[in-house]
Amino acid sequence: MQHPNKILKNFKRLHLLYEEGAVFTAFDTETTSLTPTTGRIIEIGAVKFSKNGIIDKWGQLINPQTDIPPFITSLTHITNQMVSSCNPISFFLPDFLNFISDTILIAHNAQFDLNFLNAECEKAGFSVTSNKTIDTLQFSRFAYPKAPKHKLDYLADYFKINKGSSHRALDDALTCRELFIKCLYPVSSSCEELLQGL
Repeated sequence: MQHPNKILKNFKRLHLLYEEGAVFTAFDTETTSLTPTTGRIIEIGAVKFSKNGIIDKWGQLINPQTDIPPFITSLTHITNQMVSSCNPISFFLPDFLNFISDTILIAHNAQFDLNFLNAECEKAGFSVTSNKTIDTLQFSRFAYPKAPKHKLDYLADYFKINKGSSHRALDDALTCRELFIKCLYPVSSSCEELLQGL
């Protein structure tokens, strides 16, 4: 599906939004596949913050009501047993949608996460989200155009961001928040050159 969320691309204005006290929510999803029409969300993690710091966190394992493929388990370390006693996403959506309401969403490769989130909203009979959104994949390409890679893991390693457990939703959301701030206040061009040697 094509998400209805407006992706903010005026990156120069983001600094002003941040300094004016806008509230953001960095979020991440872990899913059973790459396609929202057939895949399901197995975990959502989110961190709400402003220029004054972290306001709140939200994280939940979700029963996808289908088997998690071995490849996804090897990537995320989320097993069928871990989610078997969890509630389905319809149980958690009201709380999560309330958590992100009136905030600007942030995600790395945002279209992927938005498509899954909004597909789950439709399946559960909820309205899809309409939050303005920032894609840190695009933002990092703007802030660090000479970097050879713009994957979340790659940039996190360079900036020595504590990734926690990669491919776990809350840890990736926290990493995304840190990367967003690094993009708001880019390092010097000489430091950027070092990205090519990482």
